[in-house]
Amino acid sequence: MRDEIYNAMQKDPKTLQERALKLCEEAGEVAQAVLSATGAPGSAYKGLSMADVREEAADALIVAMAVLAQACDSREMFEMELTRLVSEKCAKWQRTLDPNS
Repeated sequence: MRDEIYNAMQKDPKTLQERALKLCEEAGEVAQAVLSATGAPGSAYKGLSMADVREEAADALIVAMAVLAQACDSREMFEMELTRLVSEKCAKWQRTLDPNS
């Protein structure tokens, strides 16, 4: 998966700014799918399901990883930063969930 994303990012001519804006667009689509799938007032008519939520979340994940890849100088740096940052961010999240540990 990492290779596929890195390779696609290399072929895609988007600038970092364009890719970041695309990520915002994808985040909006996730929000729209969640609102519709959970029957939020004014959104239920779209008829989206949890399958749509999963699909939109995957799109956002791919674009977010492409932003990270483009912000790195090499494939190796992308791999290292992805591992490092996800580990650090997950550990931070865990600390916020259980501050006594």
